[in-house]
Amino acid sequence: MKKTFTLSAIAVVLMTACSQTPSTNTSTASPQLAPLTSLAVSPNDQREYRTLKLANNIEVILVSDPTTEKSAAALNLGVGLLQDPMEQQGLAHYLEHLLFLGTEKYPETNEYAEFLKENGGTMNASTWMTYTNYMFKVNNDAFDETLDRFSDFFKAPKLYPEYTDKERNAVNAEWSMRGELDFFAQFKLSRSMMGDHAANRFLIGNLETLSNKEGSNLHQETVDFYNKYYSANIMKVSMVSNLPLDEMEVLATKHFTTIKDKGIEKPQVKQALNFKELAGKKIYFKPNQDVKQLKLDFTIANNMADFKVKPNHFVSYLLGSDMPGTPAQLLKAKGWVSSLDAGASPNHYGNYGELSITLDLTDEGMKNRDEIVAMVMQYIDLIKAQGVDEKYYHEIKTSLDNEFRFLEKGDEFSYVADLVNSMQNYTTNYAINAPYYYEKFDAQAIDNVLAQLTPETLRIWYISKNEKVTEKQHFYSGEYRIENINDAEVASWKSAVKAELALPLVNRLLPENFDIKVQNTNQQKPELKVERDGVKVWHYPSKLFAEQPKGIIKVDINSGEAASDINTQVALAIWQDTYNLKQSLLMSEAQAAGISIKASAGKGMTLFVDGFTDKQSVLLTNLMQELSPSIDEQSFAQAKDRYMRDIANIQMQFAFRQIKGAFAKVAQKDKFENSVLIDTASSMTLADFNKVIAKMTKNNQPRVFAFGNYSTADLEQVASVVSKALGSDRQETSFAKSVLLQPKPGQVLSYQKDIAAADIALFDVHFHADKGYKSLATAKILANHFSFEAFNQLRTEEQLGYAVGATDYPLNEYAGIGLFIQSPVMDLAQAQTRFDKFKVEYKVLLDNLSQESFDKMKSGVLMSLTEAPKNLYQEISPIFDDWSKENWDYDSKAKLIAQVEQVTLQDMKNFYQATLANPNAARVNVQLRGAKYQDKPFAKLANQVVITDAAKVASQVNYQH
Repeated sequence: MKKTFTLSAIAVVLMTACSQTPSTNTSTASPQLAPLTSLAVSPNDQREYRTLKLANNIEVILVSDPTTEKSAAALNLGVGLLQDPMEQQGLAHYLEHLLFLGTEKYPETNEYAEFLKENGGTMNASTWMTYTNYMFKVNNDAFDETLDRFSDFFKAPKLYPEYTDKERNAVNAEWSMRGELDFFAQFKLSRSMMGDHAANRFLIGNLETLSNKEGSNLHQETVDFYNKYYSANIMKVSMVSNLPLDEMEVLATKHFTTIKDKGIEKPQVKQALNFKELAGKKIYFKPNQDVKQLKLDFTIANNMADFKVKPNHFVSYLLGSDMPGTPAQLLKAKGWVSSLDAGASPNHYGNYGELSITLDLTDEGMKNRDEIVAMVMQYIDLIKAQGVDEKYYHEIKTSLDNEFRFLEKGDEFSYVADLVNSMQNYTTNYAINAPYYYEKFDAQAIDNVLAQLTPETLRIWYISKNEKVTEKQHFYSGEYRIENINDAEVASWKSAVKAELALPLVNRLLPENFDIKVQNTNQQKPELKVERDGVKVWHYPSKLFAEQPKGIIKVDINSGEAASDINTQVALAIWQDTYNLKQSLLMSEAQAAGISIKASAGKGMTLFVDGFTDKQSVLLTNLMQELSPSIDEQSFAQAKDRYMRDIANIQMQFAFRQIKGAFAKVAQKDKFENSVLIDTASSMTLADFNKVIAKMTKNNQPRVFAFGNYSTADLEQVASVVSKALGSDRQETSFAKSVLLQPKPGQVLSYQKDIAAADIALFDVHFHADKGYKSLATAKILANHFSFEAFNQLRTEEQLGYAVGATDYPLNEYAGIGLFIQSPVMDLAQAQTRFDKFKVEYKVLLDNLSQESFDKMKSGVLMSLTEAPKNLYQEISPIFDDWSKENWDYDSKAKLIAQVEQVTLQDMKNFYQATLANPNAARVNVQLRGAKYQDKPFAKLANQVVITDAAKVASQVNYQH
């Protein structure tokens, strides 16, 4: 279970203290991958690395990055959910929660979080089958002090008995939030078929499983679990900082050495599965969401040790291919499936894993499930007979080598977490390159995997709302029925299918030219470089990653005012579906070559191409040639069905996830209720659809933004391709932008809706009357403190929900700030009452906030804003945002930073008084009433305007211009 609480500039940290032995090595970027006698690092990574094995046997990776403005660390314990005592299922996860609540050196339960809040920190923790991972990020100057607090969790946590019930409730709220998710329900059912295997237990935990029982006291079991398993010799640590490696090594030694090495053996699951009970089964599953899926799930032996020769990758690559003659291509051509994905997770159950093929079906596919299974099984036989071919090894290796050669940096927070996870799975020298390193072609390793893809290891999942079911699960929604796969069915898979299967052709799009194009290094902002036949092309060369042979092209075919029409919105959404399906072969081939492609619908048609620039021109030409896909009645009906089910499934998501979309119904112009969108799609004919799309392609304003490694000739070609595709008879329209609500003092808009999820969700946002960057900057700093206090009180102390906090939420230049919660223990009226009371309580805290604490928070916000981008996409994201808003100065971020620098403590207090403490402030209030509470009233607010239909908002509000 993963949880990230970015309490604005806060969050929280976790790291472990270590000490070193004389065994060290230092590594810098090198293209030499084998043999690995030192840590393998991408040639594109200019940071310095060092590996250590400390005296207490903790292995450490140190990463020195002089450019980083934040330091980060992670500690991974090689113990997880598989080690839970059967009497206290969910205990590993529960202990992860409890660990942060004070230590011998720092006994206050919120001291760690408070320290992070004041120092620009973020924390996260996650528990899964074989590990528990703790990590943090913080301002560089607070790294030493944070490590001191973090490491103490693994030396002397308080594990207060009085917090037992509070954290039980926190875990229970997390289970409540996830309990309706089909993934967890299916994963639980899958494991329930495993008999006495360690995987067959309830993973998250709740009030029922985490409780005092005869012969099992929860608190004592928790202490015993910590004392038994939290041992230095099964811990891994990673650290990233701006400090030199020698200084980082001192910190690692100082903080992590005194974690006790108990000399335990890393727990390993060794129980053998009874495949006669587990596999050879058909599982009919009725999900919470309306999906139509077929999944062939093979249980395989854990072969993580074979990562150098990648047999799972090889097999999955062939199974998931969209090339002509493969099941994916043939079944899409028949109109039976909309997607086919293959993949493996070799340690999914500890000593066993899974290799699965998942297909999203159409109604026609639902009628032909047996033939689909037969085709996939025959294709597996074809791979066994002819597919173990070295040419695919070379293709996969080239792709992985290219990816590793130009591997981009990510956020320090995620990076340290990924490193320690990898260190648990692989020897340390392979921690970075393990996913990319393909040492040699090993036919025997591939054959070993293929030999396990048999009816004897297979479970076929039939997943839809129409399944006939007989059983219910405990703790999760989702009903099911299980039958044996009989011999006649297995025999039928040998009968010839009505299509000629073929192995994949060789990929045509692997990049061959990595040259860096000539760029204007003095260009300070994007410039309009090409205008041809009404097509405008802007270009901005990367200022930070100019050595990368990569680029991003965004083609925006804006439909002007037509985008406000509901028929256009629905037609564009269906276009997005059909276009991506039609281009799936090209897209999957490009993905394997290191280029991602995505078509999306917003204010028109948008194509997004990201990756190696070599071959992008070929791709874009093919993509634009089929901008208006020719589809028949069956394909159109299937696309409508997918769209309507996707819209209907929104209300099945957990309540917190629905808040943003609900807020947009009020805050954005030209939004419609989901039921109206479904009705519009239902009544739309193919002729209607074709008419809208034809009008779109002939009435628009095309704009292109190219970022990165492109020459002037490339830009000219892009303009030519787009112009040719749209035709010479195109009429230029206005350029449509998102139109947002004009907050009006005294106006309280309350959006109220019943949802299918069980819990309630509430989001209550107050807006400042004065627009501008000063208000935006003040809100960003205030949210840092406000969110921390809300989380600490409403979640940690009162346990009112799992997802609790506060955030700044601007509408263009109007600053907003609000509280949010998903709760399984309160109705909406109770939640709103508690919010209103907390706003009063918080004002006292704010009035007593010291100048020193404010200065630290402000510094943390500034560091986050001024932190250098880690990769191309981070560099361009704020530029894209300004471009879409037609801010040709591209200075929104710079203006915000300048204003943050000027904000005072009094400004923050004044802002709070003008918003959350002001009964006359403009306000948007979102209330989502879950199924458990639909006999309870919505909350009533003074002077509220109740919104139940998004289409009627426009008649009651003003919009920004």
